[in-house]
Amino acid sequence: MTVNVNQILNVLTARVKDILNNIKNPKQKSVREILLWGVFWRILFIEGVLLVCSLGYKWVTEDATSMDLFWYSVRITVVVVIIIAFMMVTLKRFLAQNIIAPLEAIASSNKQIQADISIVDHIDLPENSPHEIATIVTTRSKMLKTILNISEERLKYSKALNDELERGKKIQNDFLPRHLPKIKNCDIASYFHSALQLSGDFYDVFELPDHHVGFVVGDVSGKGVGSALFMALTRSLLRIFSGSFDDGNNSCRLADSLNGWTPEDALKTVFLTNEYLAKEHGEDGMFVTLFFGVIDPLTGKISYVNGGHEPLFIIGENGIKQSLTGTGPALGPIQGASYDIKTIQLETGDMLFSYTDGITEARSETKKFYTRARLEDLMNIHFTRSAENFLETIKTDLFTFIGDAPQSDDITMLAIKWQP
Repeated sequence: MTVNVNQILNVLTARVKDILNNIKNPKQKSVREILLWGVFWRILFIEGVLLVCSLGYKWVTEDATSMDLFWYSVRITVVVVIIIAFMMVTLKRFLAQNIIAPLEAIASSNKQIQADISIVDHIDLPENSPHEIATIVTTRSKMLKTILNISEERLKYSKALNDELERGKKIQNDFLPRHLPKIKNCDIASYFHSALQLSGDFYDVFELPDHHVGFVVGDVSGKGVGSALFMALTRSLLRIFSGSFDDGNNSCRLADSLNGWTPEDALKTVFLTNEYLAKEHGEDGMFVTLFFGVIDPLTGKISYVNGGHEPLFIIGENGIKQSLTGTGPALGPIQGASYDIKTIQLETGDMLFSYTDGITEARSETKKFYTRARLEDLMNIHFTRSAENFLETIKTDLFTFIGDAPQSDDITMLAIKWQP
């Protein structure tokens, strides 16, 4: 058999290089390896000590007296106590340096990251830390970087979305009357406060032929962007189907081509609006409750349609005189729904008060509802001469009741006092 000396030399050379590399760059040990080697060397030390003690015992007991054996046993006991103490101290220090110290470094790094997220990679691990702990640190750093990147992206997206919502809020506010029209014999006041940036509540006041005035209070189901778009559509349909438009002077008039106009003609708008909503958007599952009324400021006569809305109240000097309940269903779900038109005569000093359920369903910090009963009690006790002061009284009582609780729904109020 031919022996290749060169091959043997190459193998030996490679092996020596591996040994030298391991000495210069020792392989990172695992937790199990560290514990096993630490305990192994300590047990080997104890075994050596006990072996020496055994040899000594054998040597001493050959010619030893009882007293010699007694003192030798005492020495052995002292040695064993010292060995146990040595094991406890060195093993504790060994575990502290190799296991506990890396974990404390990770805990300290976590506290620093809480104060400054940008230092996700800054951690000082002791030398010869177990590779499991090094893996934990590496994985944690990658996870934190990923979370940080996602958070930054979401923050940018949230800011962009918030900017869009703010623009949407401004556009939506433009749908509400910037200035209430000044109507002879009528003191008109309004209040609007949305729960979110975009609202489903709306109100409108506009002039009609023969000195009549139309007014609307509506509440779209839900909140947010969808409700705001549905609100804008409904408000536009009411304006279009009633034939009114803005002439640039904050006043609205019906088209001149309509002759023999009556308040009932404007109120038929509710039927046309419902037909469009039900036909084009019925599958969306959204609906709107609204009160559409037409008042003659000269006579105090009001014609109205209540499409599933909260009952409106006629308030006199002594409190509530009458409530105007529904004359038809909410708009949107039912195509071909029927809406009755009713009339009522105001007396001098009477006030018509309309609102949305954001008032009656408002909750306090203890989750209690404001309730319609509380609203009615307030209307019976605190009737004032001014429509603005009347709404201010209700608003003050409402927000005192809500306190620091989050607003659960949009709040809208409209009051019209007839005083010829």
